[in-house]
Amino acid sequence: MKKLAALLLCLMMLLSSALAEIEWPTTLTTGQARLRNYVDMVNLTLSQLGGGAIDMKYELYTTFASLGMDGADVAETVEIYILLGEDGLYSLTLRICDPDKFELVAAACLASSSSAISVDSARQLTGKYADVLRKDQAARQSDPDAMTHSFEEDVVDLQGSQPRAYFAYYPNQYGDGKDWLQMTLIFARPGSADAALAVAESTPAPDSDEEYEGYFSQDNYTHLETFATPTPEPDSAAMEDW
Repeated sequence: MKKLAALLLCLMMLLSSALAEIEWPTTLTTGQARLRNYVDMVNLTLSQLGGGAIDMKYELYTTFASLGMDGADVAETVEIYILLGEDGLYSLTLRICDPDKFELVAAACLASSSSAISVDSARQLTGKYADVLRKDQAARQSDPDAMTHSFEEDVVDLQGSQPRAYFAYYPNQYGDGKDWLQMTLIFARPGSADAALAVAESTPAPDSDEEYEGYFSQDNYTHLETFATPTPEPDSAAMEDW
């Protein structure tokens, strides 16, 4: 009986793994092939974290892809958009309403963008942003009219030699009661060596509530690498050495 139970468990795991796979076209561009490999890495990390799987492909073009998670059950609470270049991935925008899921999926996306980014350090970062929504949800349980707090980090969308991440929080963005956490990941230029994650040097303070004042540290958790100088403009002479 034990052997039979073990065999059934293995079959169930294989079946669930197969169901979690996206049906990719037979012929892929270089960028699409890189996306497929990246999604496989993210899903491997998510399976270890128990965070579900990216298993829905809504749109796939040469320069853009739209993906989802865990079938249709969470299609309206998870949004994944990817911009593709000729040689690889350009950027990823992740939007999730659930703070626990955001913490895990965002961490898996970050860790899969570079071998220099550990899952633990990525999760430390994404967990701090997820805590903003958790805190708002807790406040609204005791007071439905409690003030919510939004923020949006300025995104520099020029690719560099290391991946960069920016975060935002939009409470009740569309007036439907859903609070969106957002992460924008700018991938390193194709061909760059794996490097540590760069994050915004500061996060805008949440709106005027003493309980929230100083919620984000000014160095934005520099256990992850940050830029020492502003990113140069594309046409500037400094770009030659960047």
